[in-house]
Amino acid sequence: MKKTVFIYTFFTMVIITVSIILLIIRQNSPRELQISIYNQWNDSFVRKIARGKKSYINTKNTKNTNIVLSEAQGYGMLIATEESYGDSKTAQKTFDRLDNYYLSNRYAKTNLMSWKQIISKNTNHIKKYRNNATDGDLYIAYSLIKAAKRWPQKAFYYKKQAKLLLRDILKCNYNSTTGSLMVGNWASGTKYANLLRTSDVLPGQFEQFYRFTGDKSWLRIKNNMLSSLVKLSKEHKTGLIPDMAWIKKDGSVVNVGNKSNFGKYNYCYYYNACRLPYNLSQSDDTKSKQVLHKMMKFFMSREYIAGGYTLSGHQLSNFQSASFGAPIFYAAKNSQKYNKLIQMEKYIFMQKLETDNYYQSVLVTLASEKFEKN
Repeated sequence: MKKTVFIYTFFTMVIITVSIILLIIRQNSPRELQISIYNQWNDSFVRKIARGKKSYINTKNTKNTNIVLSEAQGYGMLIATEESYGDSKTAQKTFDRLDNYYLSNRYAKTNLMSWKQIISKNTNHIKKYRNNATDGDLYIAYSLIKAAKRWPQKAFYYKKQAKLLLRDILKCNYNSTTGSLMVGNWASGTKYANLLRTSDVLPGQFEQFYRFTGDKSWLRIKNNMLSSLVKLSKEHKTGLIPDMAWIKKDGSVVNVGNKSNFGKYNYCYYYNACRLPYNLSQSDDTKSKQVLHKMMKFFMSREYIAGGYTLSGHQLSNFQSASFGAPIFYAAKNSQKYNKLIQMEKYIFMQKLETDNYYQSVLVTLASEKFEKN
């Protein structure tokens, strides 16, 4: 009898202990998981240069060199401004080092960042490429505005930088004929001035730029670029949008097609367009919501999120892709009706960041901001 009571008591205590542990894990794990992702990001991709107190985001690690892209620098600066990214002083130091690197790698006599640099591991010598990439500079400007809000003691300095950069984006990357942003300043005066890279459509950021500068050009850009997405969205029942499209003289927007020289699948929903759920979900604009909800409805019908789709909805791969799933998770967290997608994509945050896949890792890190928000 005593033995039976002992066994019963023992198992009762085990059950209670396990329940308490599970409750603690449930309460703390989202936050701890988020911190873990930020730490992995720092360890894997943020590289310091002692001279000048600079840091850069390493997008590719080869034997003798590291490769930096302005897109990566912009994302890295944005991550550093997140409220949950480390303590405030450490986060600001990281941001300032990344900012210093951007400042020392501007293109020519502009405030635009050189779109690519190759850094020698042995000498820290930097080979700087000509021209800029629009998305990188947009995110650098946005991160500076966020930095001014988070660290008001340096707000004047960050705001001044942001205004100069936004001025040069409008000066060098704006196509007055289409009313949209070009893919880079190199496209000006060429047929590529009418090329739309759909991942450059950042309605939430454009709204912020207008409020920050008072320049209505940003509202016109937002309206025109979203109108282009609406036209592309209507082409297919899925609502999926290609990586790239042409803006025609009559205002129509057409897919670049499968004979373009922009990449194997740039006429599909691929590694540029996959950022759209993340971008569009940050705006309350009616057009933005219209395009996003149609895409999300398509994803709700999937058993898993694959690595790319034709615009009619056929998978381009048979594997689950965090690069595509992370932006969808981020967008789904804004609406209860997409709870299925939240549950489907939670697995992304339970895995370690892939240290040899910068692009996927940055999208997972950005999406982790929403992980603990229920």
